[in-house]
Amino acid sequence: MFGKAAAEALWSYDTRAYSQAELLTALHGWLTTETKYADPASVDAIVPSPVLWKKMAANGQFATAKVNEGHFPDSFTQALQANPGTITQAYVYAVTVSGKQSIAWKGSPAGGAENRVTTLAVQCRPSHPCALAGVMPSVAP
Repeated sequence: MFGKAAAEALWSYDTRAYSQAELLTALHGWLTTETKYADPASVDAIVPSPVLWKKMAANGQFATAKVNEGHFPDSFTQALQANPGTITQAYVYAVTVSGKQSIAWKGSPAGGAENRVTTLAVQCRPSHPCALAGVMPSVAP
């Protein structure tokens, strides 16, 4: 499922291997090319600022992600059932993804881990590859 792969990319980073700007460029590559539906600011908002990235890089911080599950939120499913034709304009679906982000750094290779849950807007047009439209500001269960 595209939503699970996108969440894994959004939750993973390596300050030892690339800059904050390079990560943003890579993540923007997941976005739909339809600017009407793409929300790059929502992706930018979850990436550490350049100042914080520099501090994280000084400690060699990196994160990996393991996605456990992805599903259509109940509110999205209910709205789609109430008006099924609306999806055919943008083909943007809400997908809530859960998993775990593991973070490690110099001096603490085992690091720590935290559970993560996010709701993504994913565009899946017929006969086209899926693309990320954005990261929702809150989680839809």
